[in-house]
Amino acid sequence: MLANTNHPKKCLAFVLSGGGSRGALQVGAMRALLEAGIAPDLLVGTSIGAVNAISLAMGGVTLAGIDALEQGWKKGSSYQLLDPNITKLVFQALLNHHDDKARKKIKNFFISMGITPDLTFKDFKEIQVGLVSADIESGELVIYGLDQNESVLEGLLSSIALPPWFFPYQKGERLLVDGGAFSNLPIEAAIKIGATEIIALDVDSANSISSDDLLIYQYVEKYLYALNRRHASLEMALAEAQGIPVHYIDFLGLAGDPTWDFKNYKPLIKKGYEKTRKLIREGNIAPQTMVSVSYDKEMRR
Repeated sequence: MLANTNHPKKCLAFVLSGGGSRGALQVGAMRALLEAGIAPDLLVGTSIGAVNAISLAMGGVTLAGIDALEQGWKKGSSYQLLDPNITKLVFQALLNHHDDKARKKIKNFFISMGITPDLTFKDFKEIQVGLVSADIESGELVIYGLDQNESVLEGLLSSIALPPWFFPYQKGERLLVDGGAFSNLPIEAAIKIGATEIIALDVDSANSISSDDLLIYQYVEKYLYALNRRHASLEMALAEAQGIPVHYIDFLGLAGDPTWDFKNYKPLIKKGYEKTRKLIREGNIAPQTMVSVSYDKEMRR
């Protein structure tokens, strides 16, 4: 007898957005979810969300795994992984000065965390993982993990290739950049992998600005934030059209530090935990009973 393909296997995905240092909020949020007995079958991330996804998969999707993830953040905060001198980076880019030191530094950091060049997605036995980058020429999303034999390290390096810190990652003749450039909250990628239910942890944010604030990076940040919200709204609409429940959680107003400053990760982990735990206690998130959140209401605030 043929299997009934109208009822796919249930697959709960945690979708982890990009957001630099704000990714610490996801660490606390996932602790609260696991404490409540809400565990994913699939982790999908872009940029810092990709780093969190791989780190948790390596440590195990358990509270002990969250402990290990927090230790990774502690170690990472002691490194200057992202250069805070944006002006210098922009000038280097304008002058076509290709300095690969930053990529080498973060690559060595990943290797020190056990993400070695020979690690592939098939090495994750208990959880499926997808990492999202994008082809800068075509705009096509590139999902690492669909091919289980792909390199995890390569997937990470392409998923975090965010200008001006990193030049595009070259894969064959393709130039790949941070997935957040086209899908900062990779709901579409989770659907392609097989998610039937999604918890989306969106840590993208931008501080309020006024005409009195003339720091150019603030305007750029706000512009990119608006684009990301638009993309996320469209991807949530796609999920709704396919009947895939999405519980959208944002953390607006909980992080004020620049995206490249990872030193204050502890308070962010706590804030992410407290907000998510509050939602769980209020009954907004519960195993097997999650319902779609109106993206109109949540995304247009």
